[in-house]
Amino acid sequence: MARLGILGLPNTGKTTVFNALTGLEAPVAAHPFSTVEPNQGVALVPDEVLVRAADVEKSKKTVHATLELLDLPAMARAGSSRGLASQFLARLREMEALLVVLRAFDDPAVPHDESGLDPVSQAEELLLELALADAEVFERRLERLAKEATGDSSKRPAAAAFARAVELLAAGSALRTEEWSEEALRAFRDSAPLTLKPAVWVVNVGEDQSLDPTAAVVDVVPPGDTVVAISARLEEEAAHLDPADRTELFEGLGLGEGALVKVVRAAHDALGLISFYTLGPKEAHAWTVRRGALAPEAAGKIHTDLQRGFIRAEVATIEEVIEAGGWDAAKRANKVRVEGKDYCVAEGDVIVVRFSI
Repeated sequence: MARLGILGLPNTGKTTVFNALTGLEAPVAAHPFSTVEPNQGVALVPDEVLVRAADVEKSKKTVHATLELLDLPAMARAGSSRGLASQFLARLREMEALLVVLRAFDDPAVPHDESGLDPVSQAEELLLELALADAEVFERRLERLAKEATGDSSKRPAAAAFARAVELLAAGSALRTEEWSEEALRAFRDSAPLTLKPAVWVVNVGEDQSLDPTAAVVDVVPPGDTVVAISARLEEEAAHLDPADRTELFEGLGLGEGALVKVVRAAHDALGLISFYTLGPKEAHAWTVRRGALAPEAAGKIHTDLQRGFIRAEVATIEEVIEAGGWDAAKRANKVRVEGKDYCVAEGDVIVVRFSI
């Protein structure tokens, strides 16, 4: 399961976003904490095509892909001497991507300082804090590498990569703003740099806010980062409704599926994941695998025995299966093909693995 760390400044609605994504009711407070444990939960990846396929197959159970979320205590504002609390940095470095919440809503009941409603200044502040946190780690590592490289020429490329990284971080730039060689990325791996992780920026707007602030945020975050505007309070309320009532609410407000669907999909895409499926009368199941994965790796997501004993995979697109009226009907219509170990799994594949152990 892919893991995302949620972070933000105080009073941005960070935990409200967490509650909306997970359907939980983690306590919300209007100030930063430094000692409480992070909130943990799971978000389902919305998948309308999976639901349709389950209906066609008359599956007794439908299993969506999921994302694991870690909601960190709010980061203290710059100048407080606390920044990102050190006890949580290690937890954040374990995450595969970041979901950063910025405040653009005005609520008299939730205090803010002079820059508290400017998502651009918040994004700049958070980018700097993350760069400084990485710089501290990389500077220590560079000192050791530089000494080792004087007597071991094999360490020089890593030392050069760390030196360049320190330059970028000292300037407040994220490491993901630069292209790195595979060798450099291997050298960085043990340091788990925060600024190399993909990020989704969530701008938390008011329920009736007409101005879209995302374009301004896009201009200051690293290229390739996704920026989405949502009303976290509205989405949190909707998360506790029955699906039919939630759909009616969003349609009545002209919000389609709701903004949180965009957030989850953006996180899914940022992690470089695709979905494939297994279908049958017992269960319709969505699985995730990294983009570019070969068939045996996808088989291993279902069960390790399938990867170890992989022989071949029967494959059809999920739309072909739905159109045909189910997997068996798709086979009769010659929509199912046989693929070997070198097959690169595609988004929307339905897979049946043939194996022997």
